[in-house]
Amino acid sequence: ASVVSQAQILNQQQLDTCRVIKSLEEAMLSPLSVYILDLSKKKLQHLPVQISQFENLQVLKLAKNKISKIDTTIVLPKYIQEINLSKNELDNFPLALSTLKHLRTLILNQNMIENVPDQIENLKELKYLDMWSNNLSKISENIKLLTKLEELDLRVIILSNKEKKRIENLLPNTKVHFSNSCNCGY
Repeated sequence: ASVVSQAQILNQQQLDTCRVIKSLEEAMLSPLSVYILDLSKKKLQHLPVQISQFENLQVLKLAKNKISKIDTTIVLPKYIQEINLSKNELDNFPLALSTLKHLRTLILNQNMIENVPDQIENLKELKYLDMWSNNLSKISENIKLLTKLEELDLRVIILSNKEKKRIENLLPNTKVHFSNSCNCGY
């Protein structure tokens, strides 16, 4: 669907009318017409550099690949609202994502990420953060600056009761999902 001719943020209703592009080759035929790109299950080891050509990209799905890091030299389209990097091989929170001022949904479940860095504070529009089943041992205090965060999924992560309480205190208006407690000496 030809929604708009120049880059702008689309609402959910507009996004629902966009065609999902499922290959890089197809996307490259008309880069400015790519609003939703689903490159899940493509055995990708890196974020394709062509991503920067999709100026209107709003939703990027990269689940079930083999991506271990996102190169900070790749310029991500500025209107991205949703990224799914679940089931990859990330061991660090992708700092390149902290430049995305319109990001509302970030799905990073089932990776090996060890911490949520201070740069999380840059994601001011973030409403949903899924960190389910990672190796988190540290969550930056700056997460408290995400005033629009509605939901944070931290299930299948071993956190002490003390750490859970700290996170809940940082995010009093956010629904935080935890697995059952462990008093593991943290």
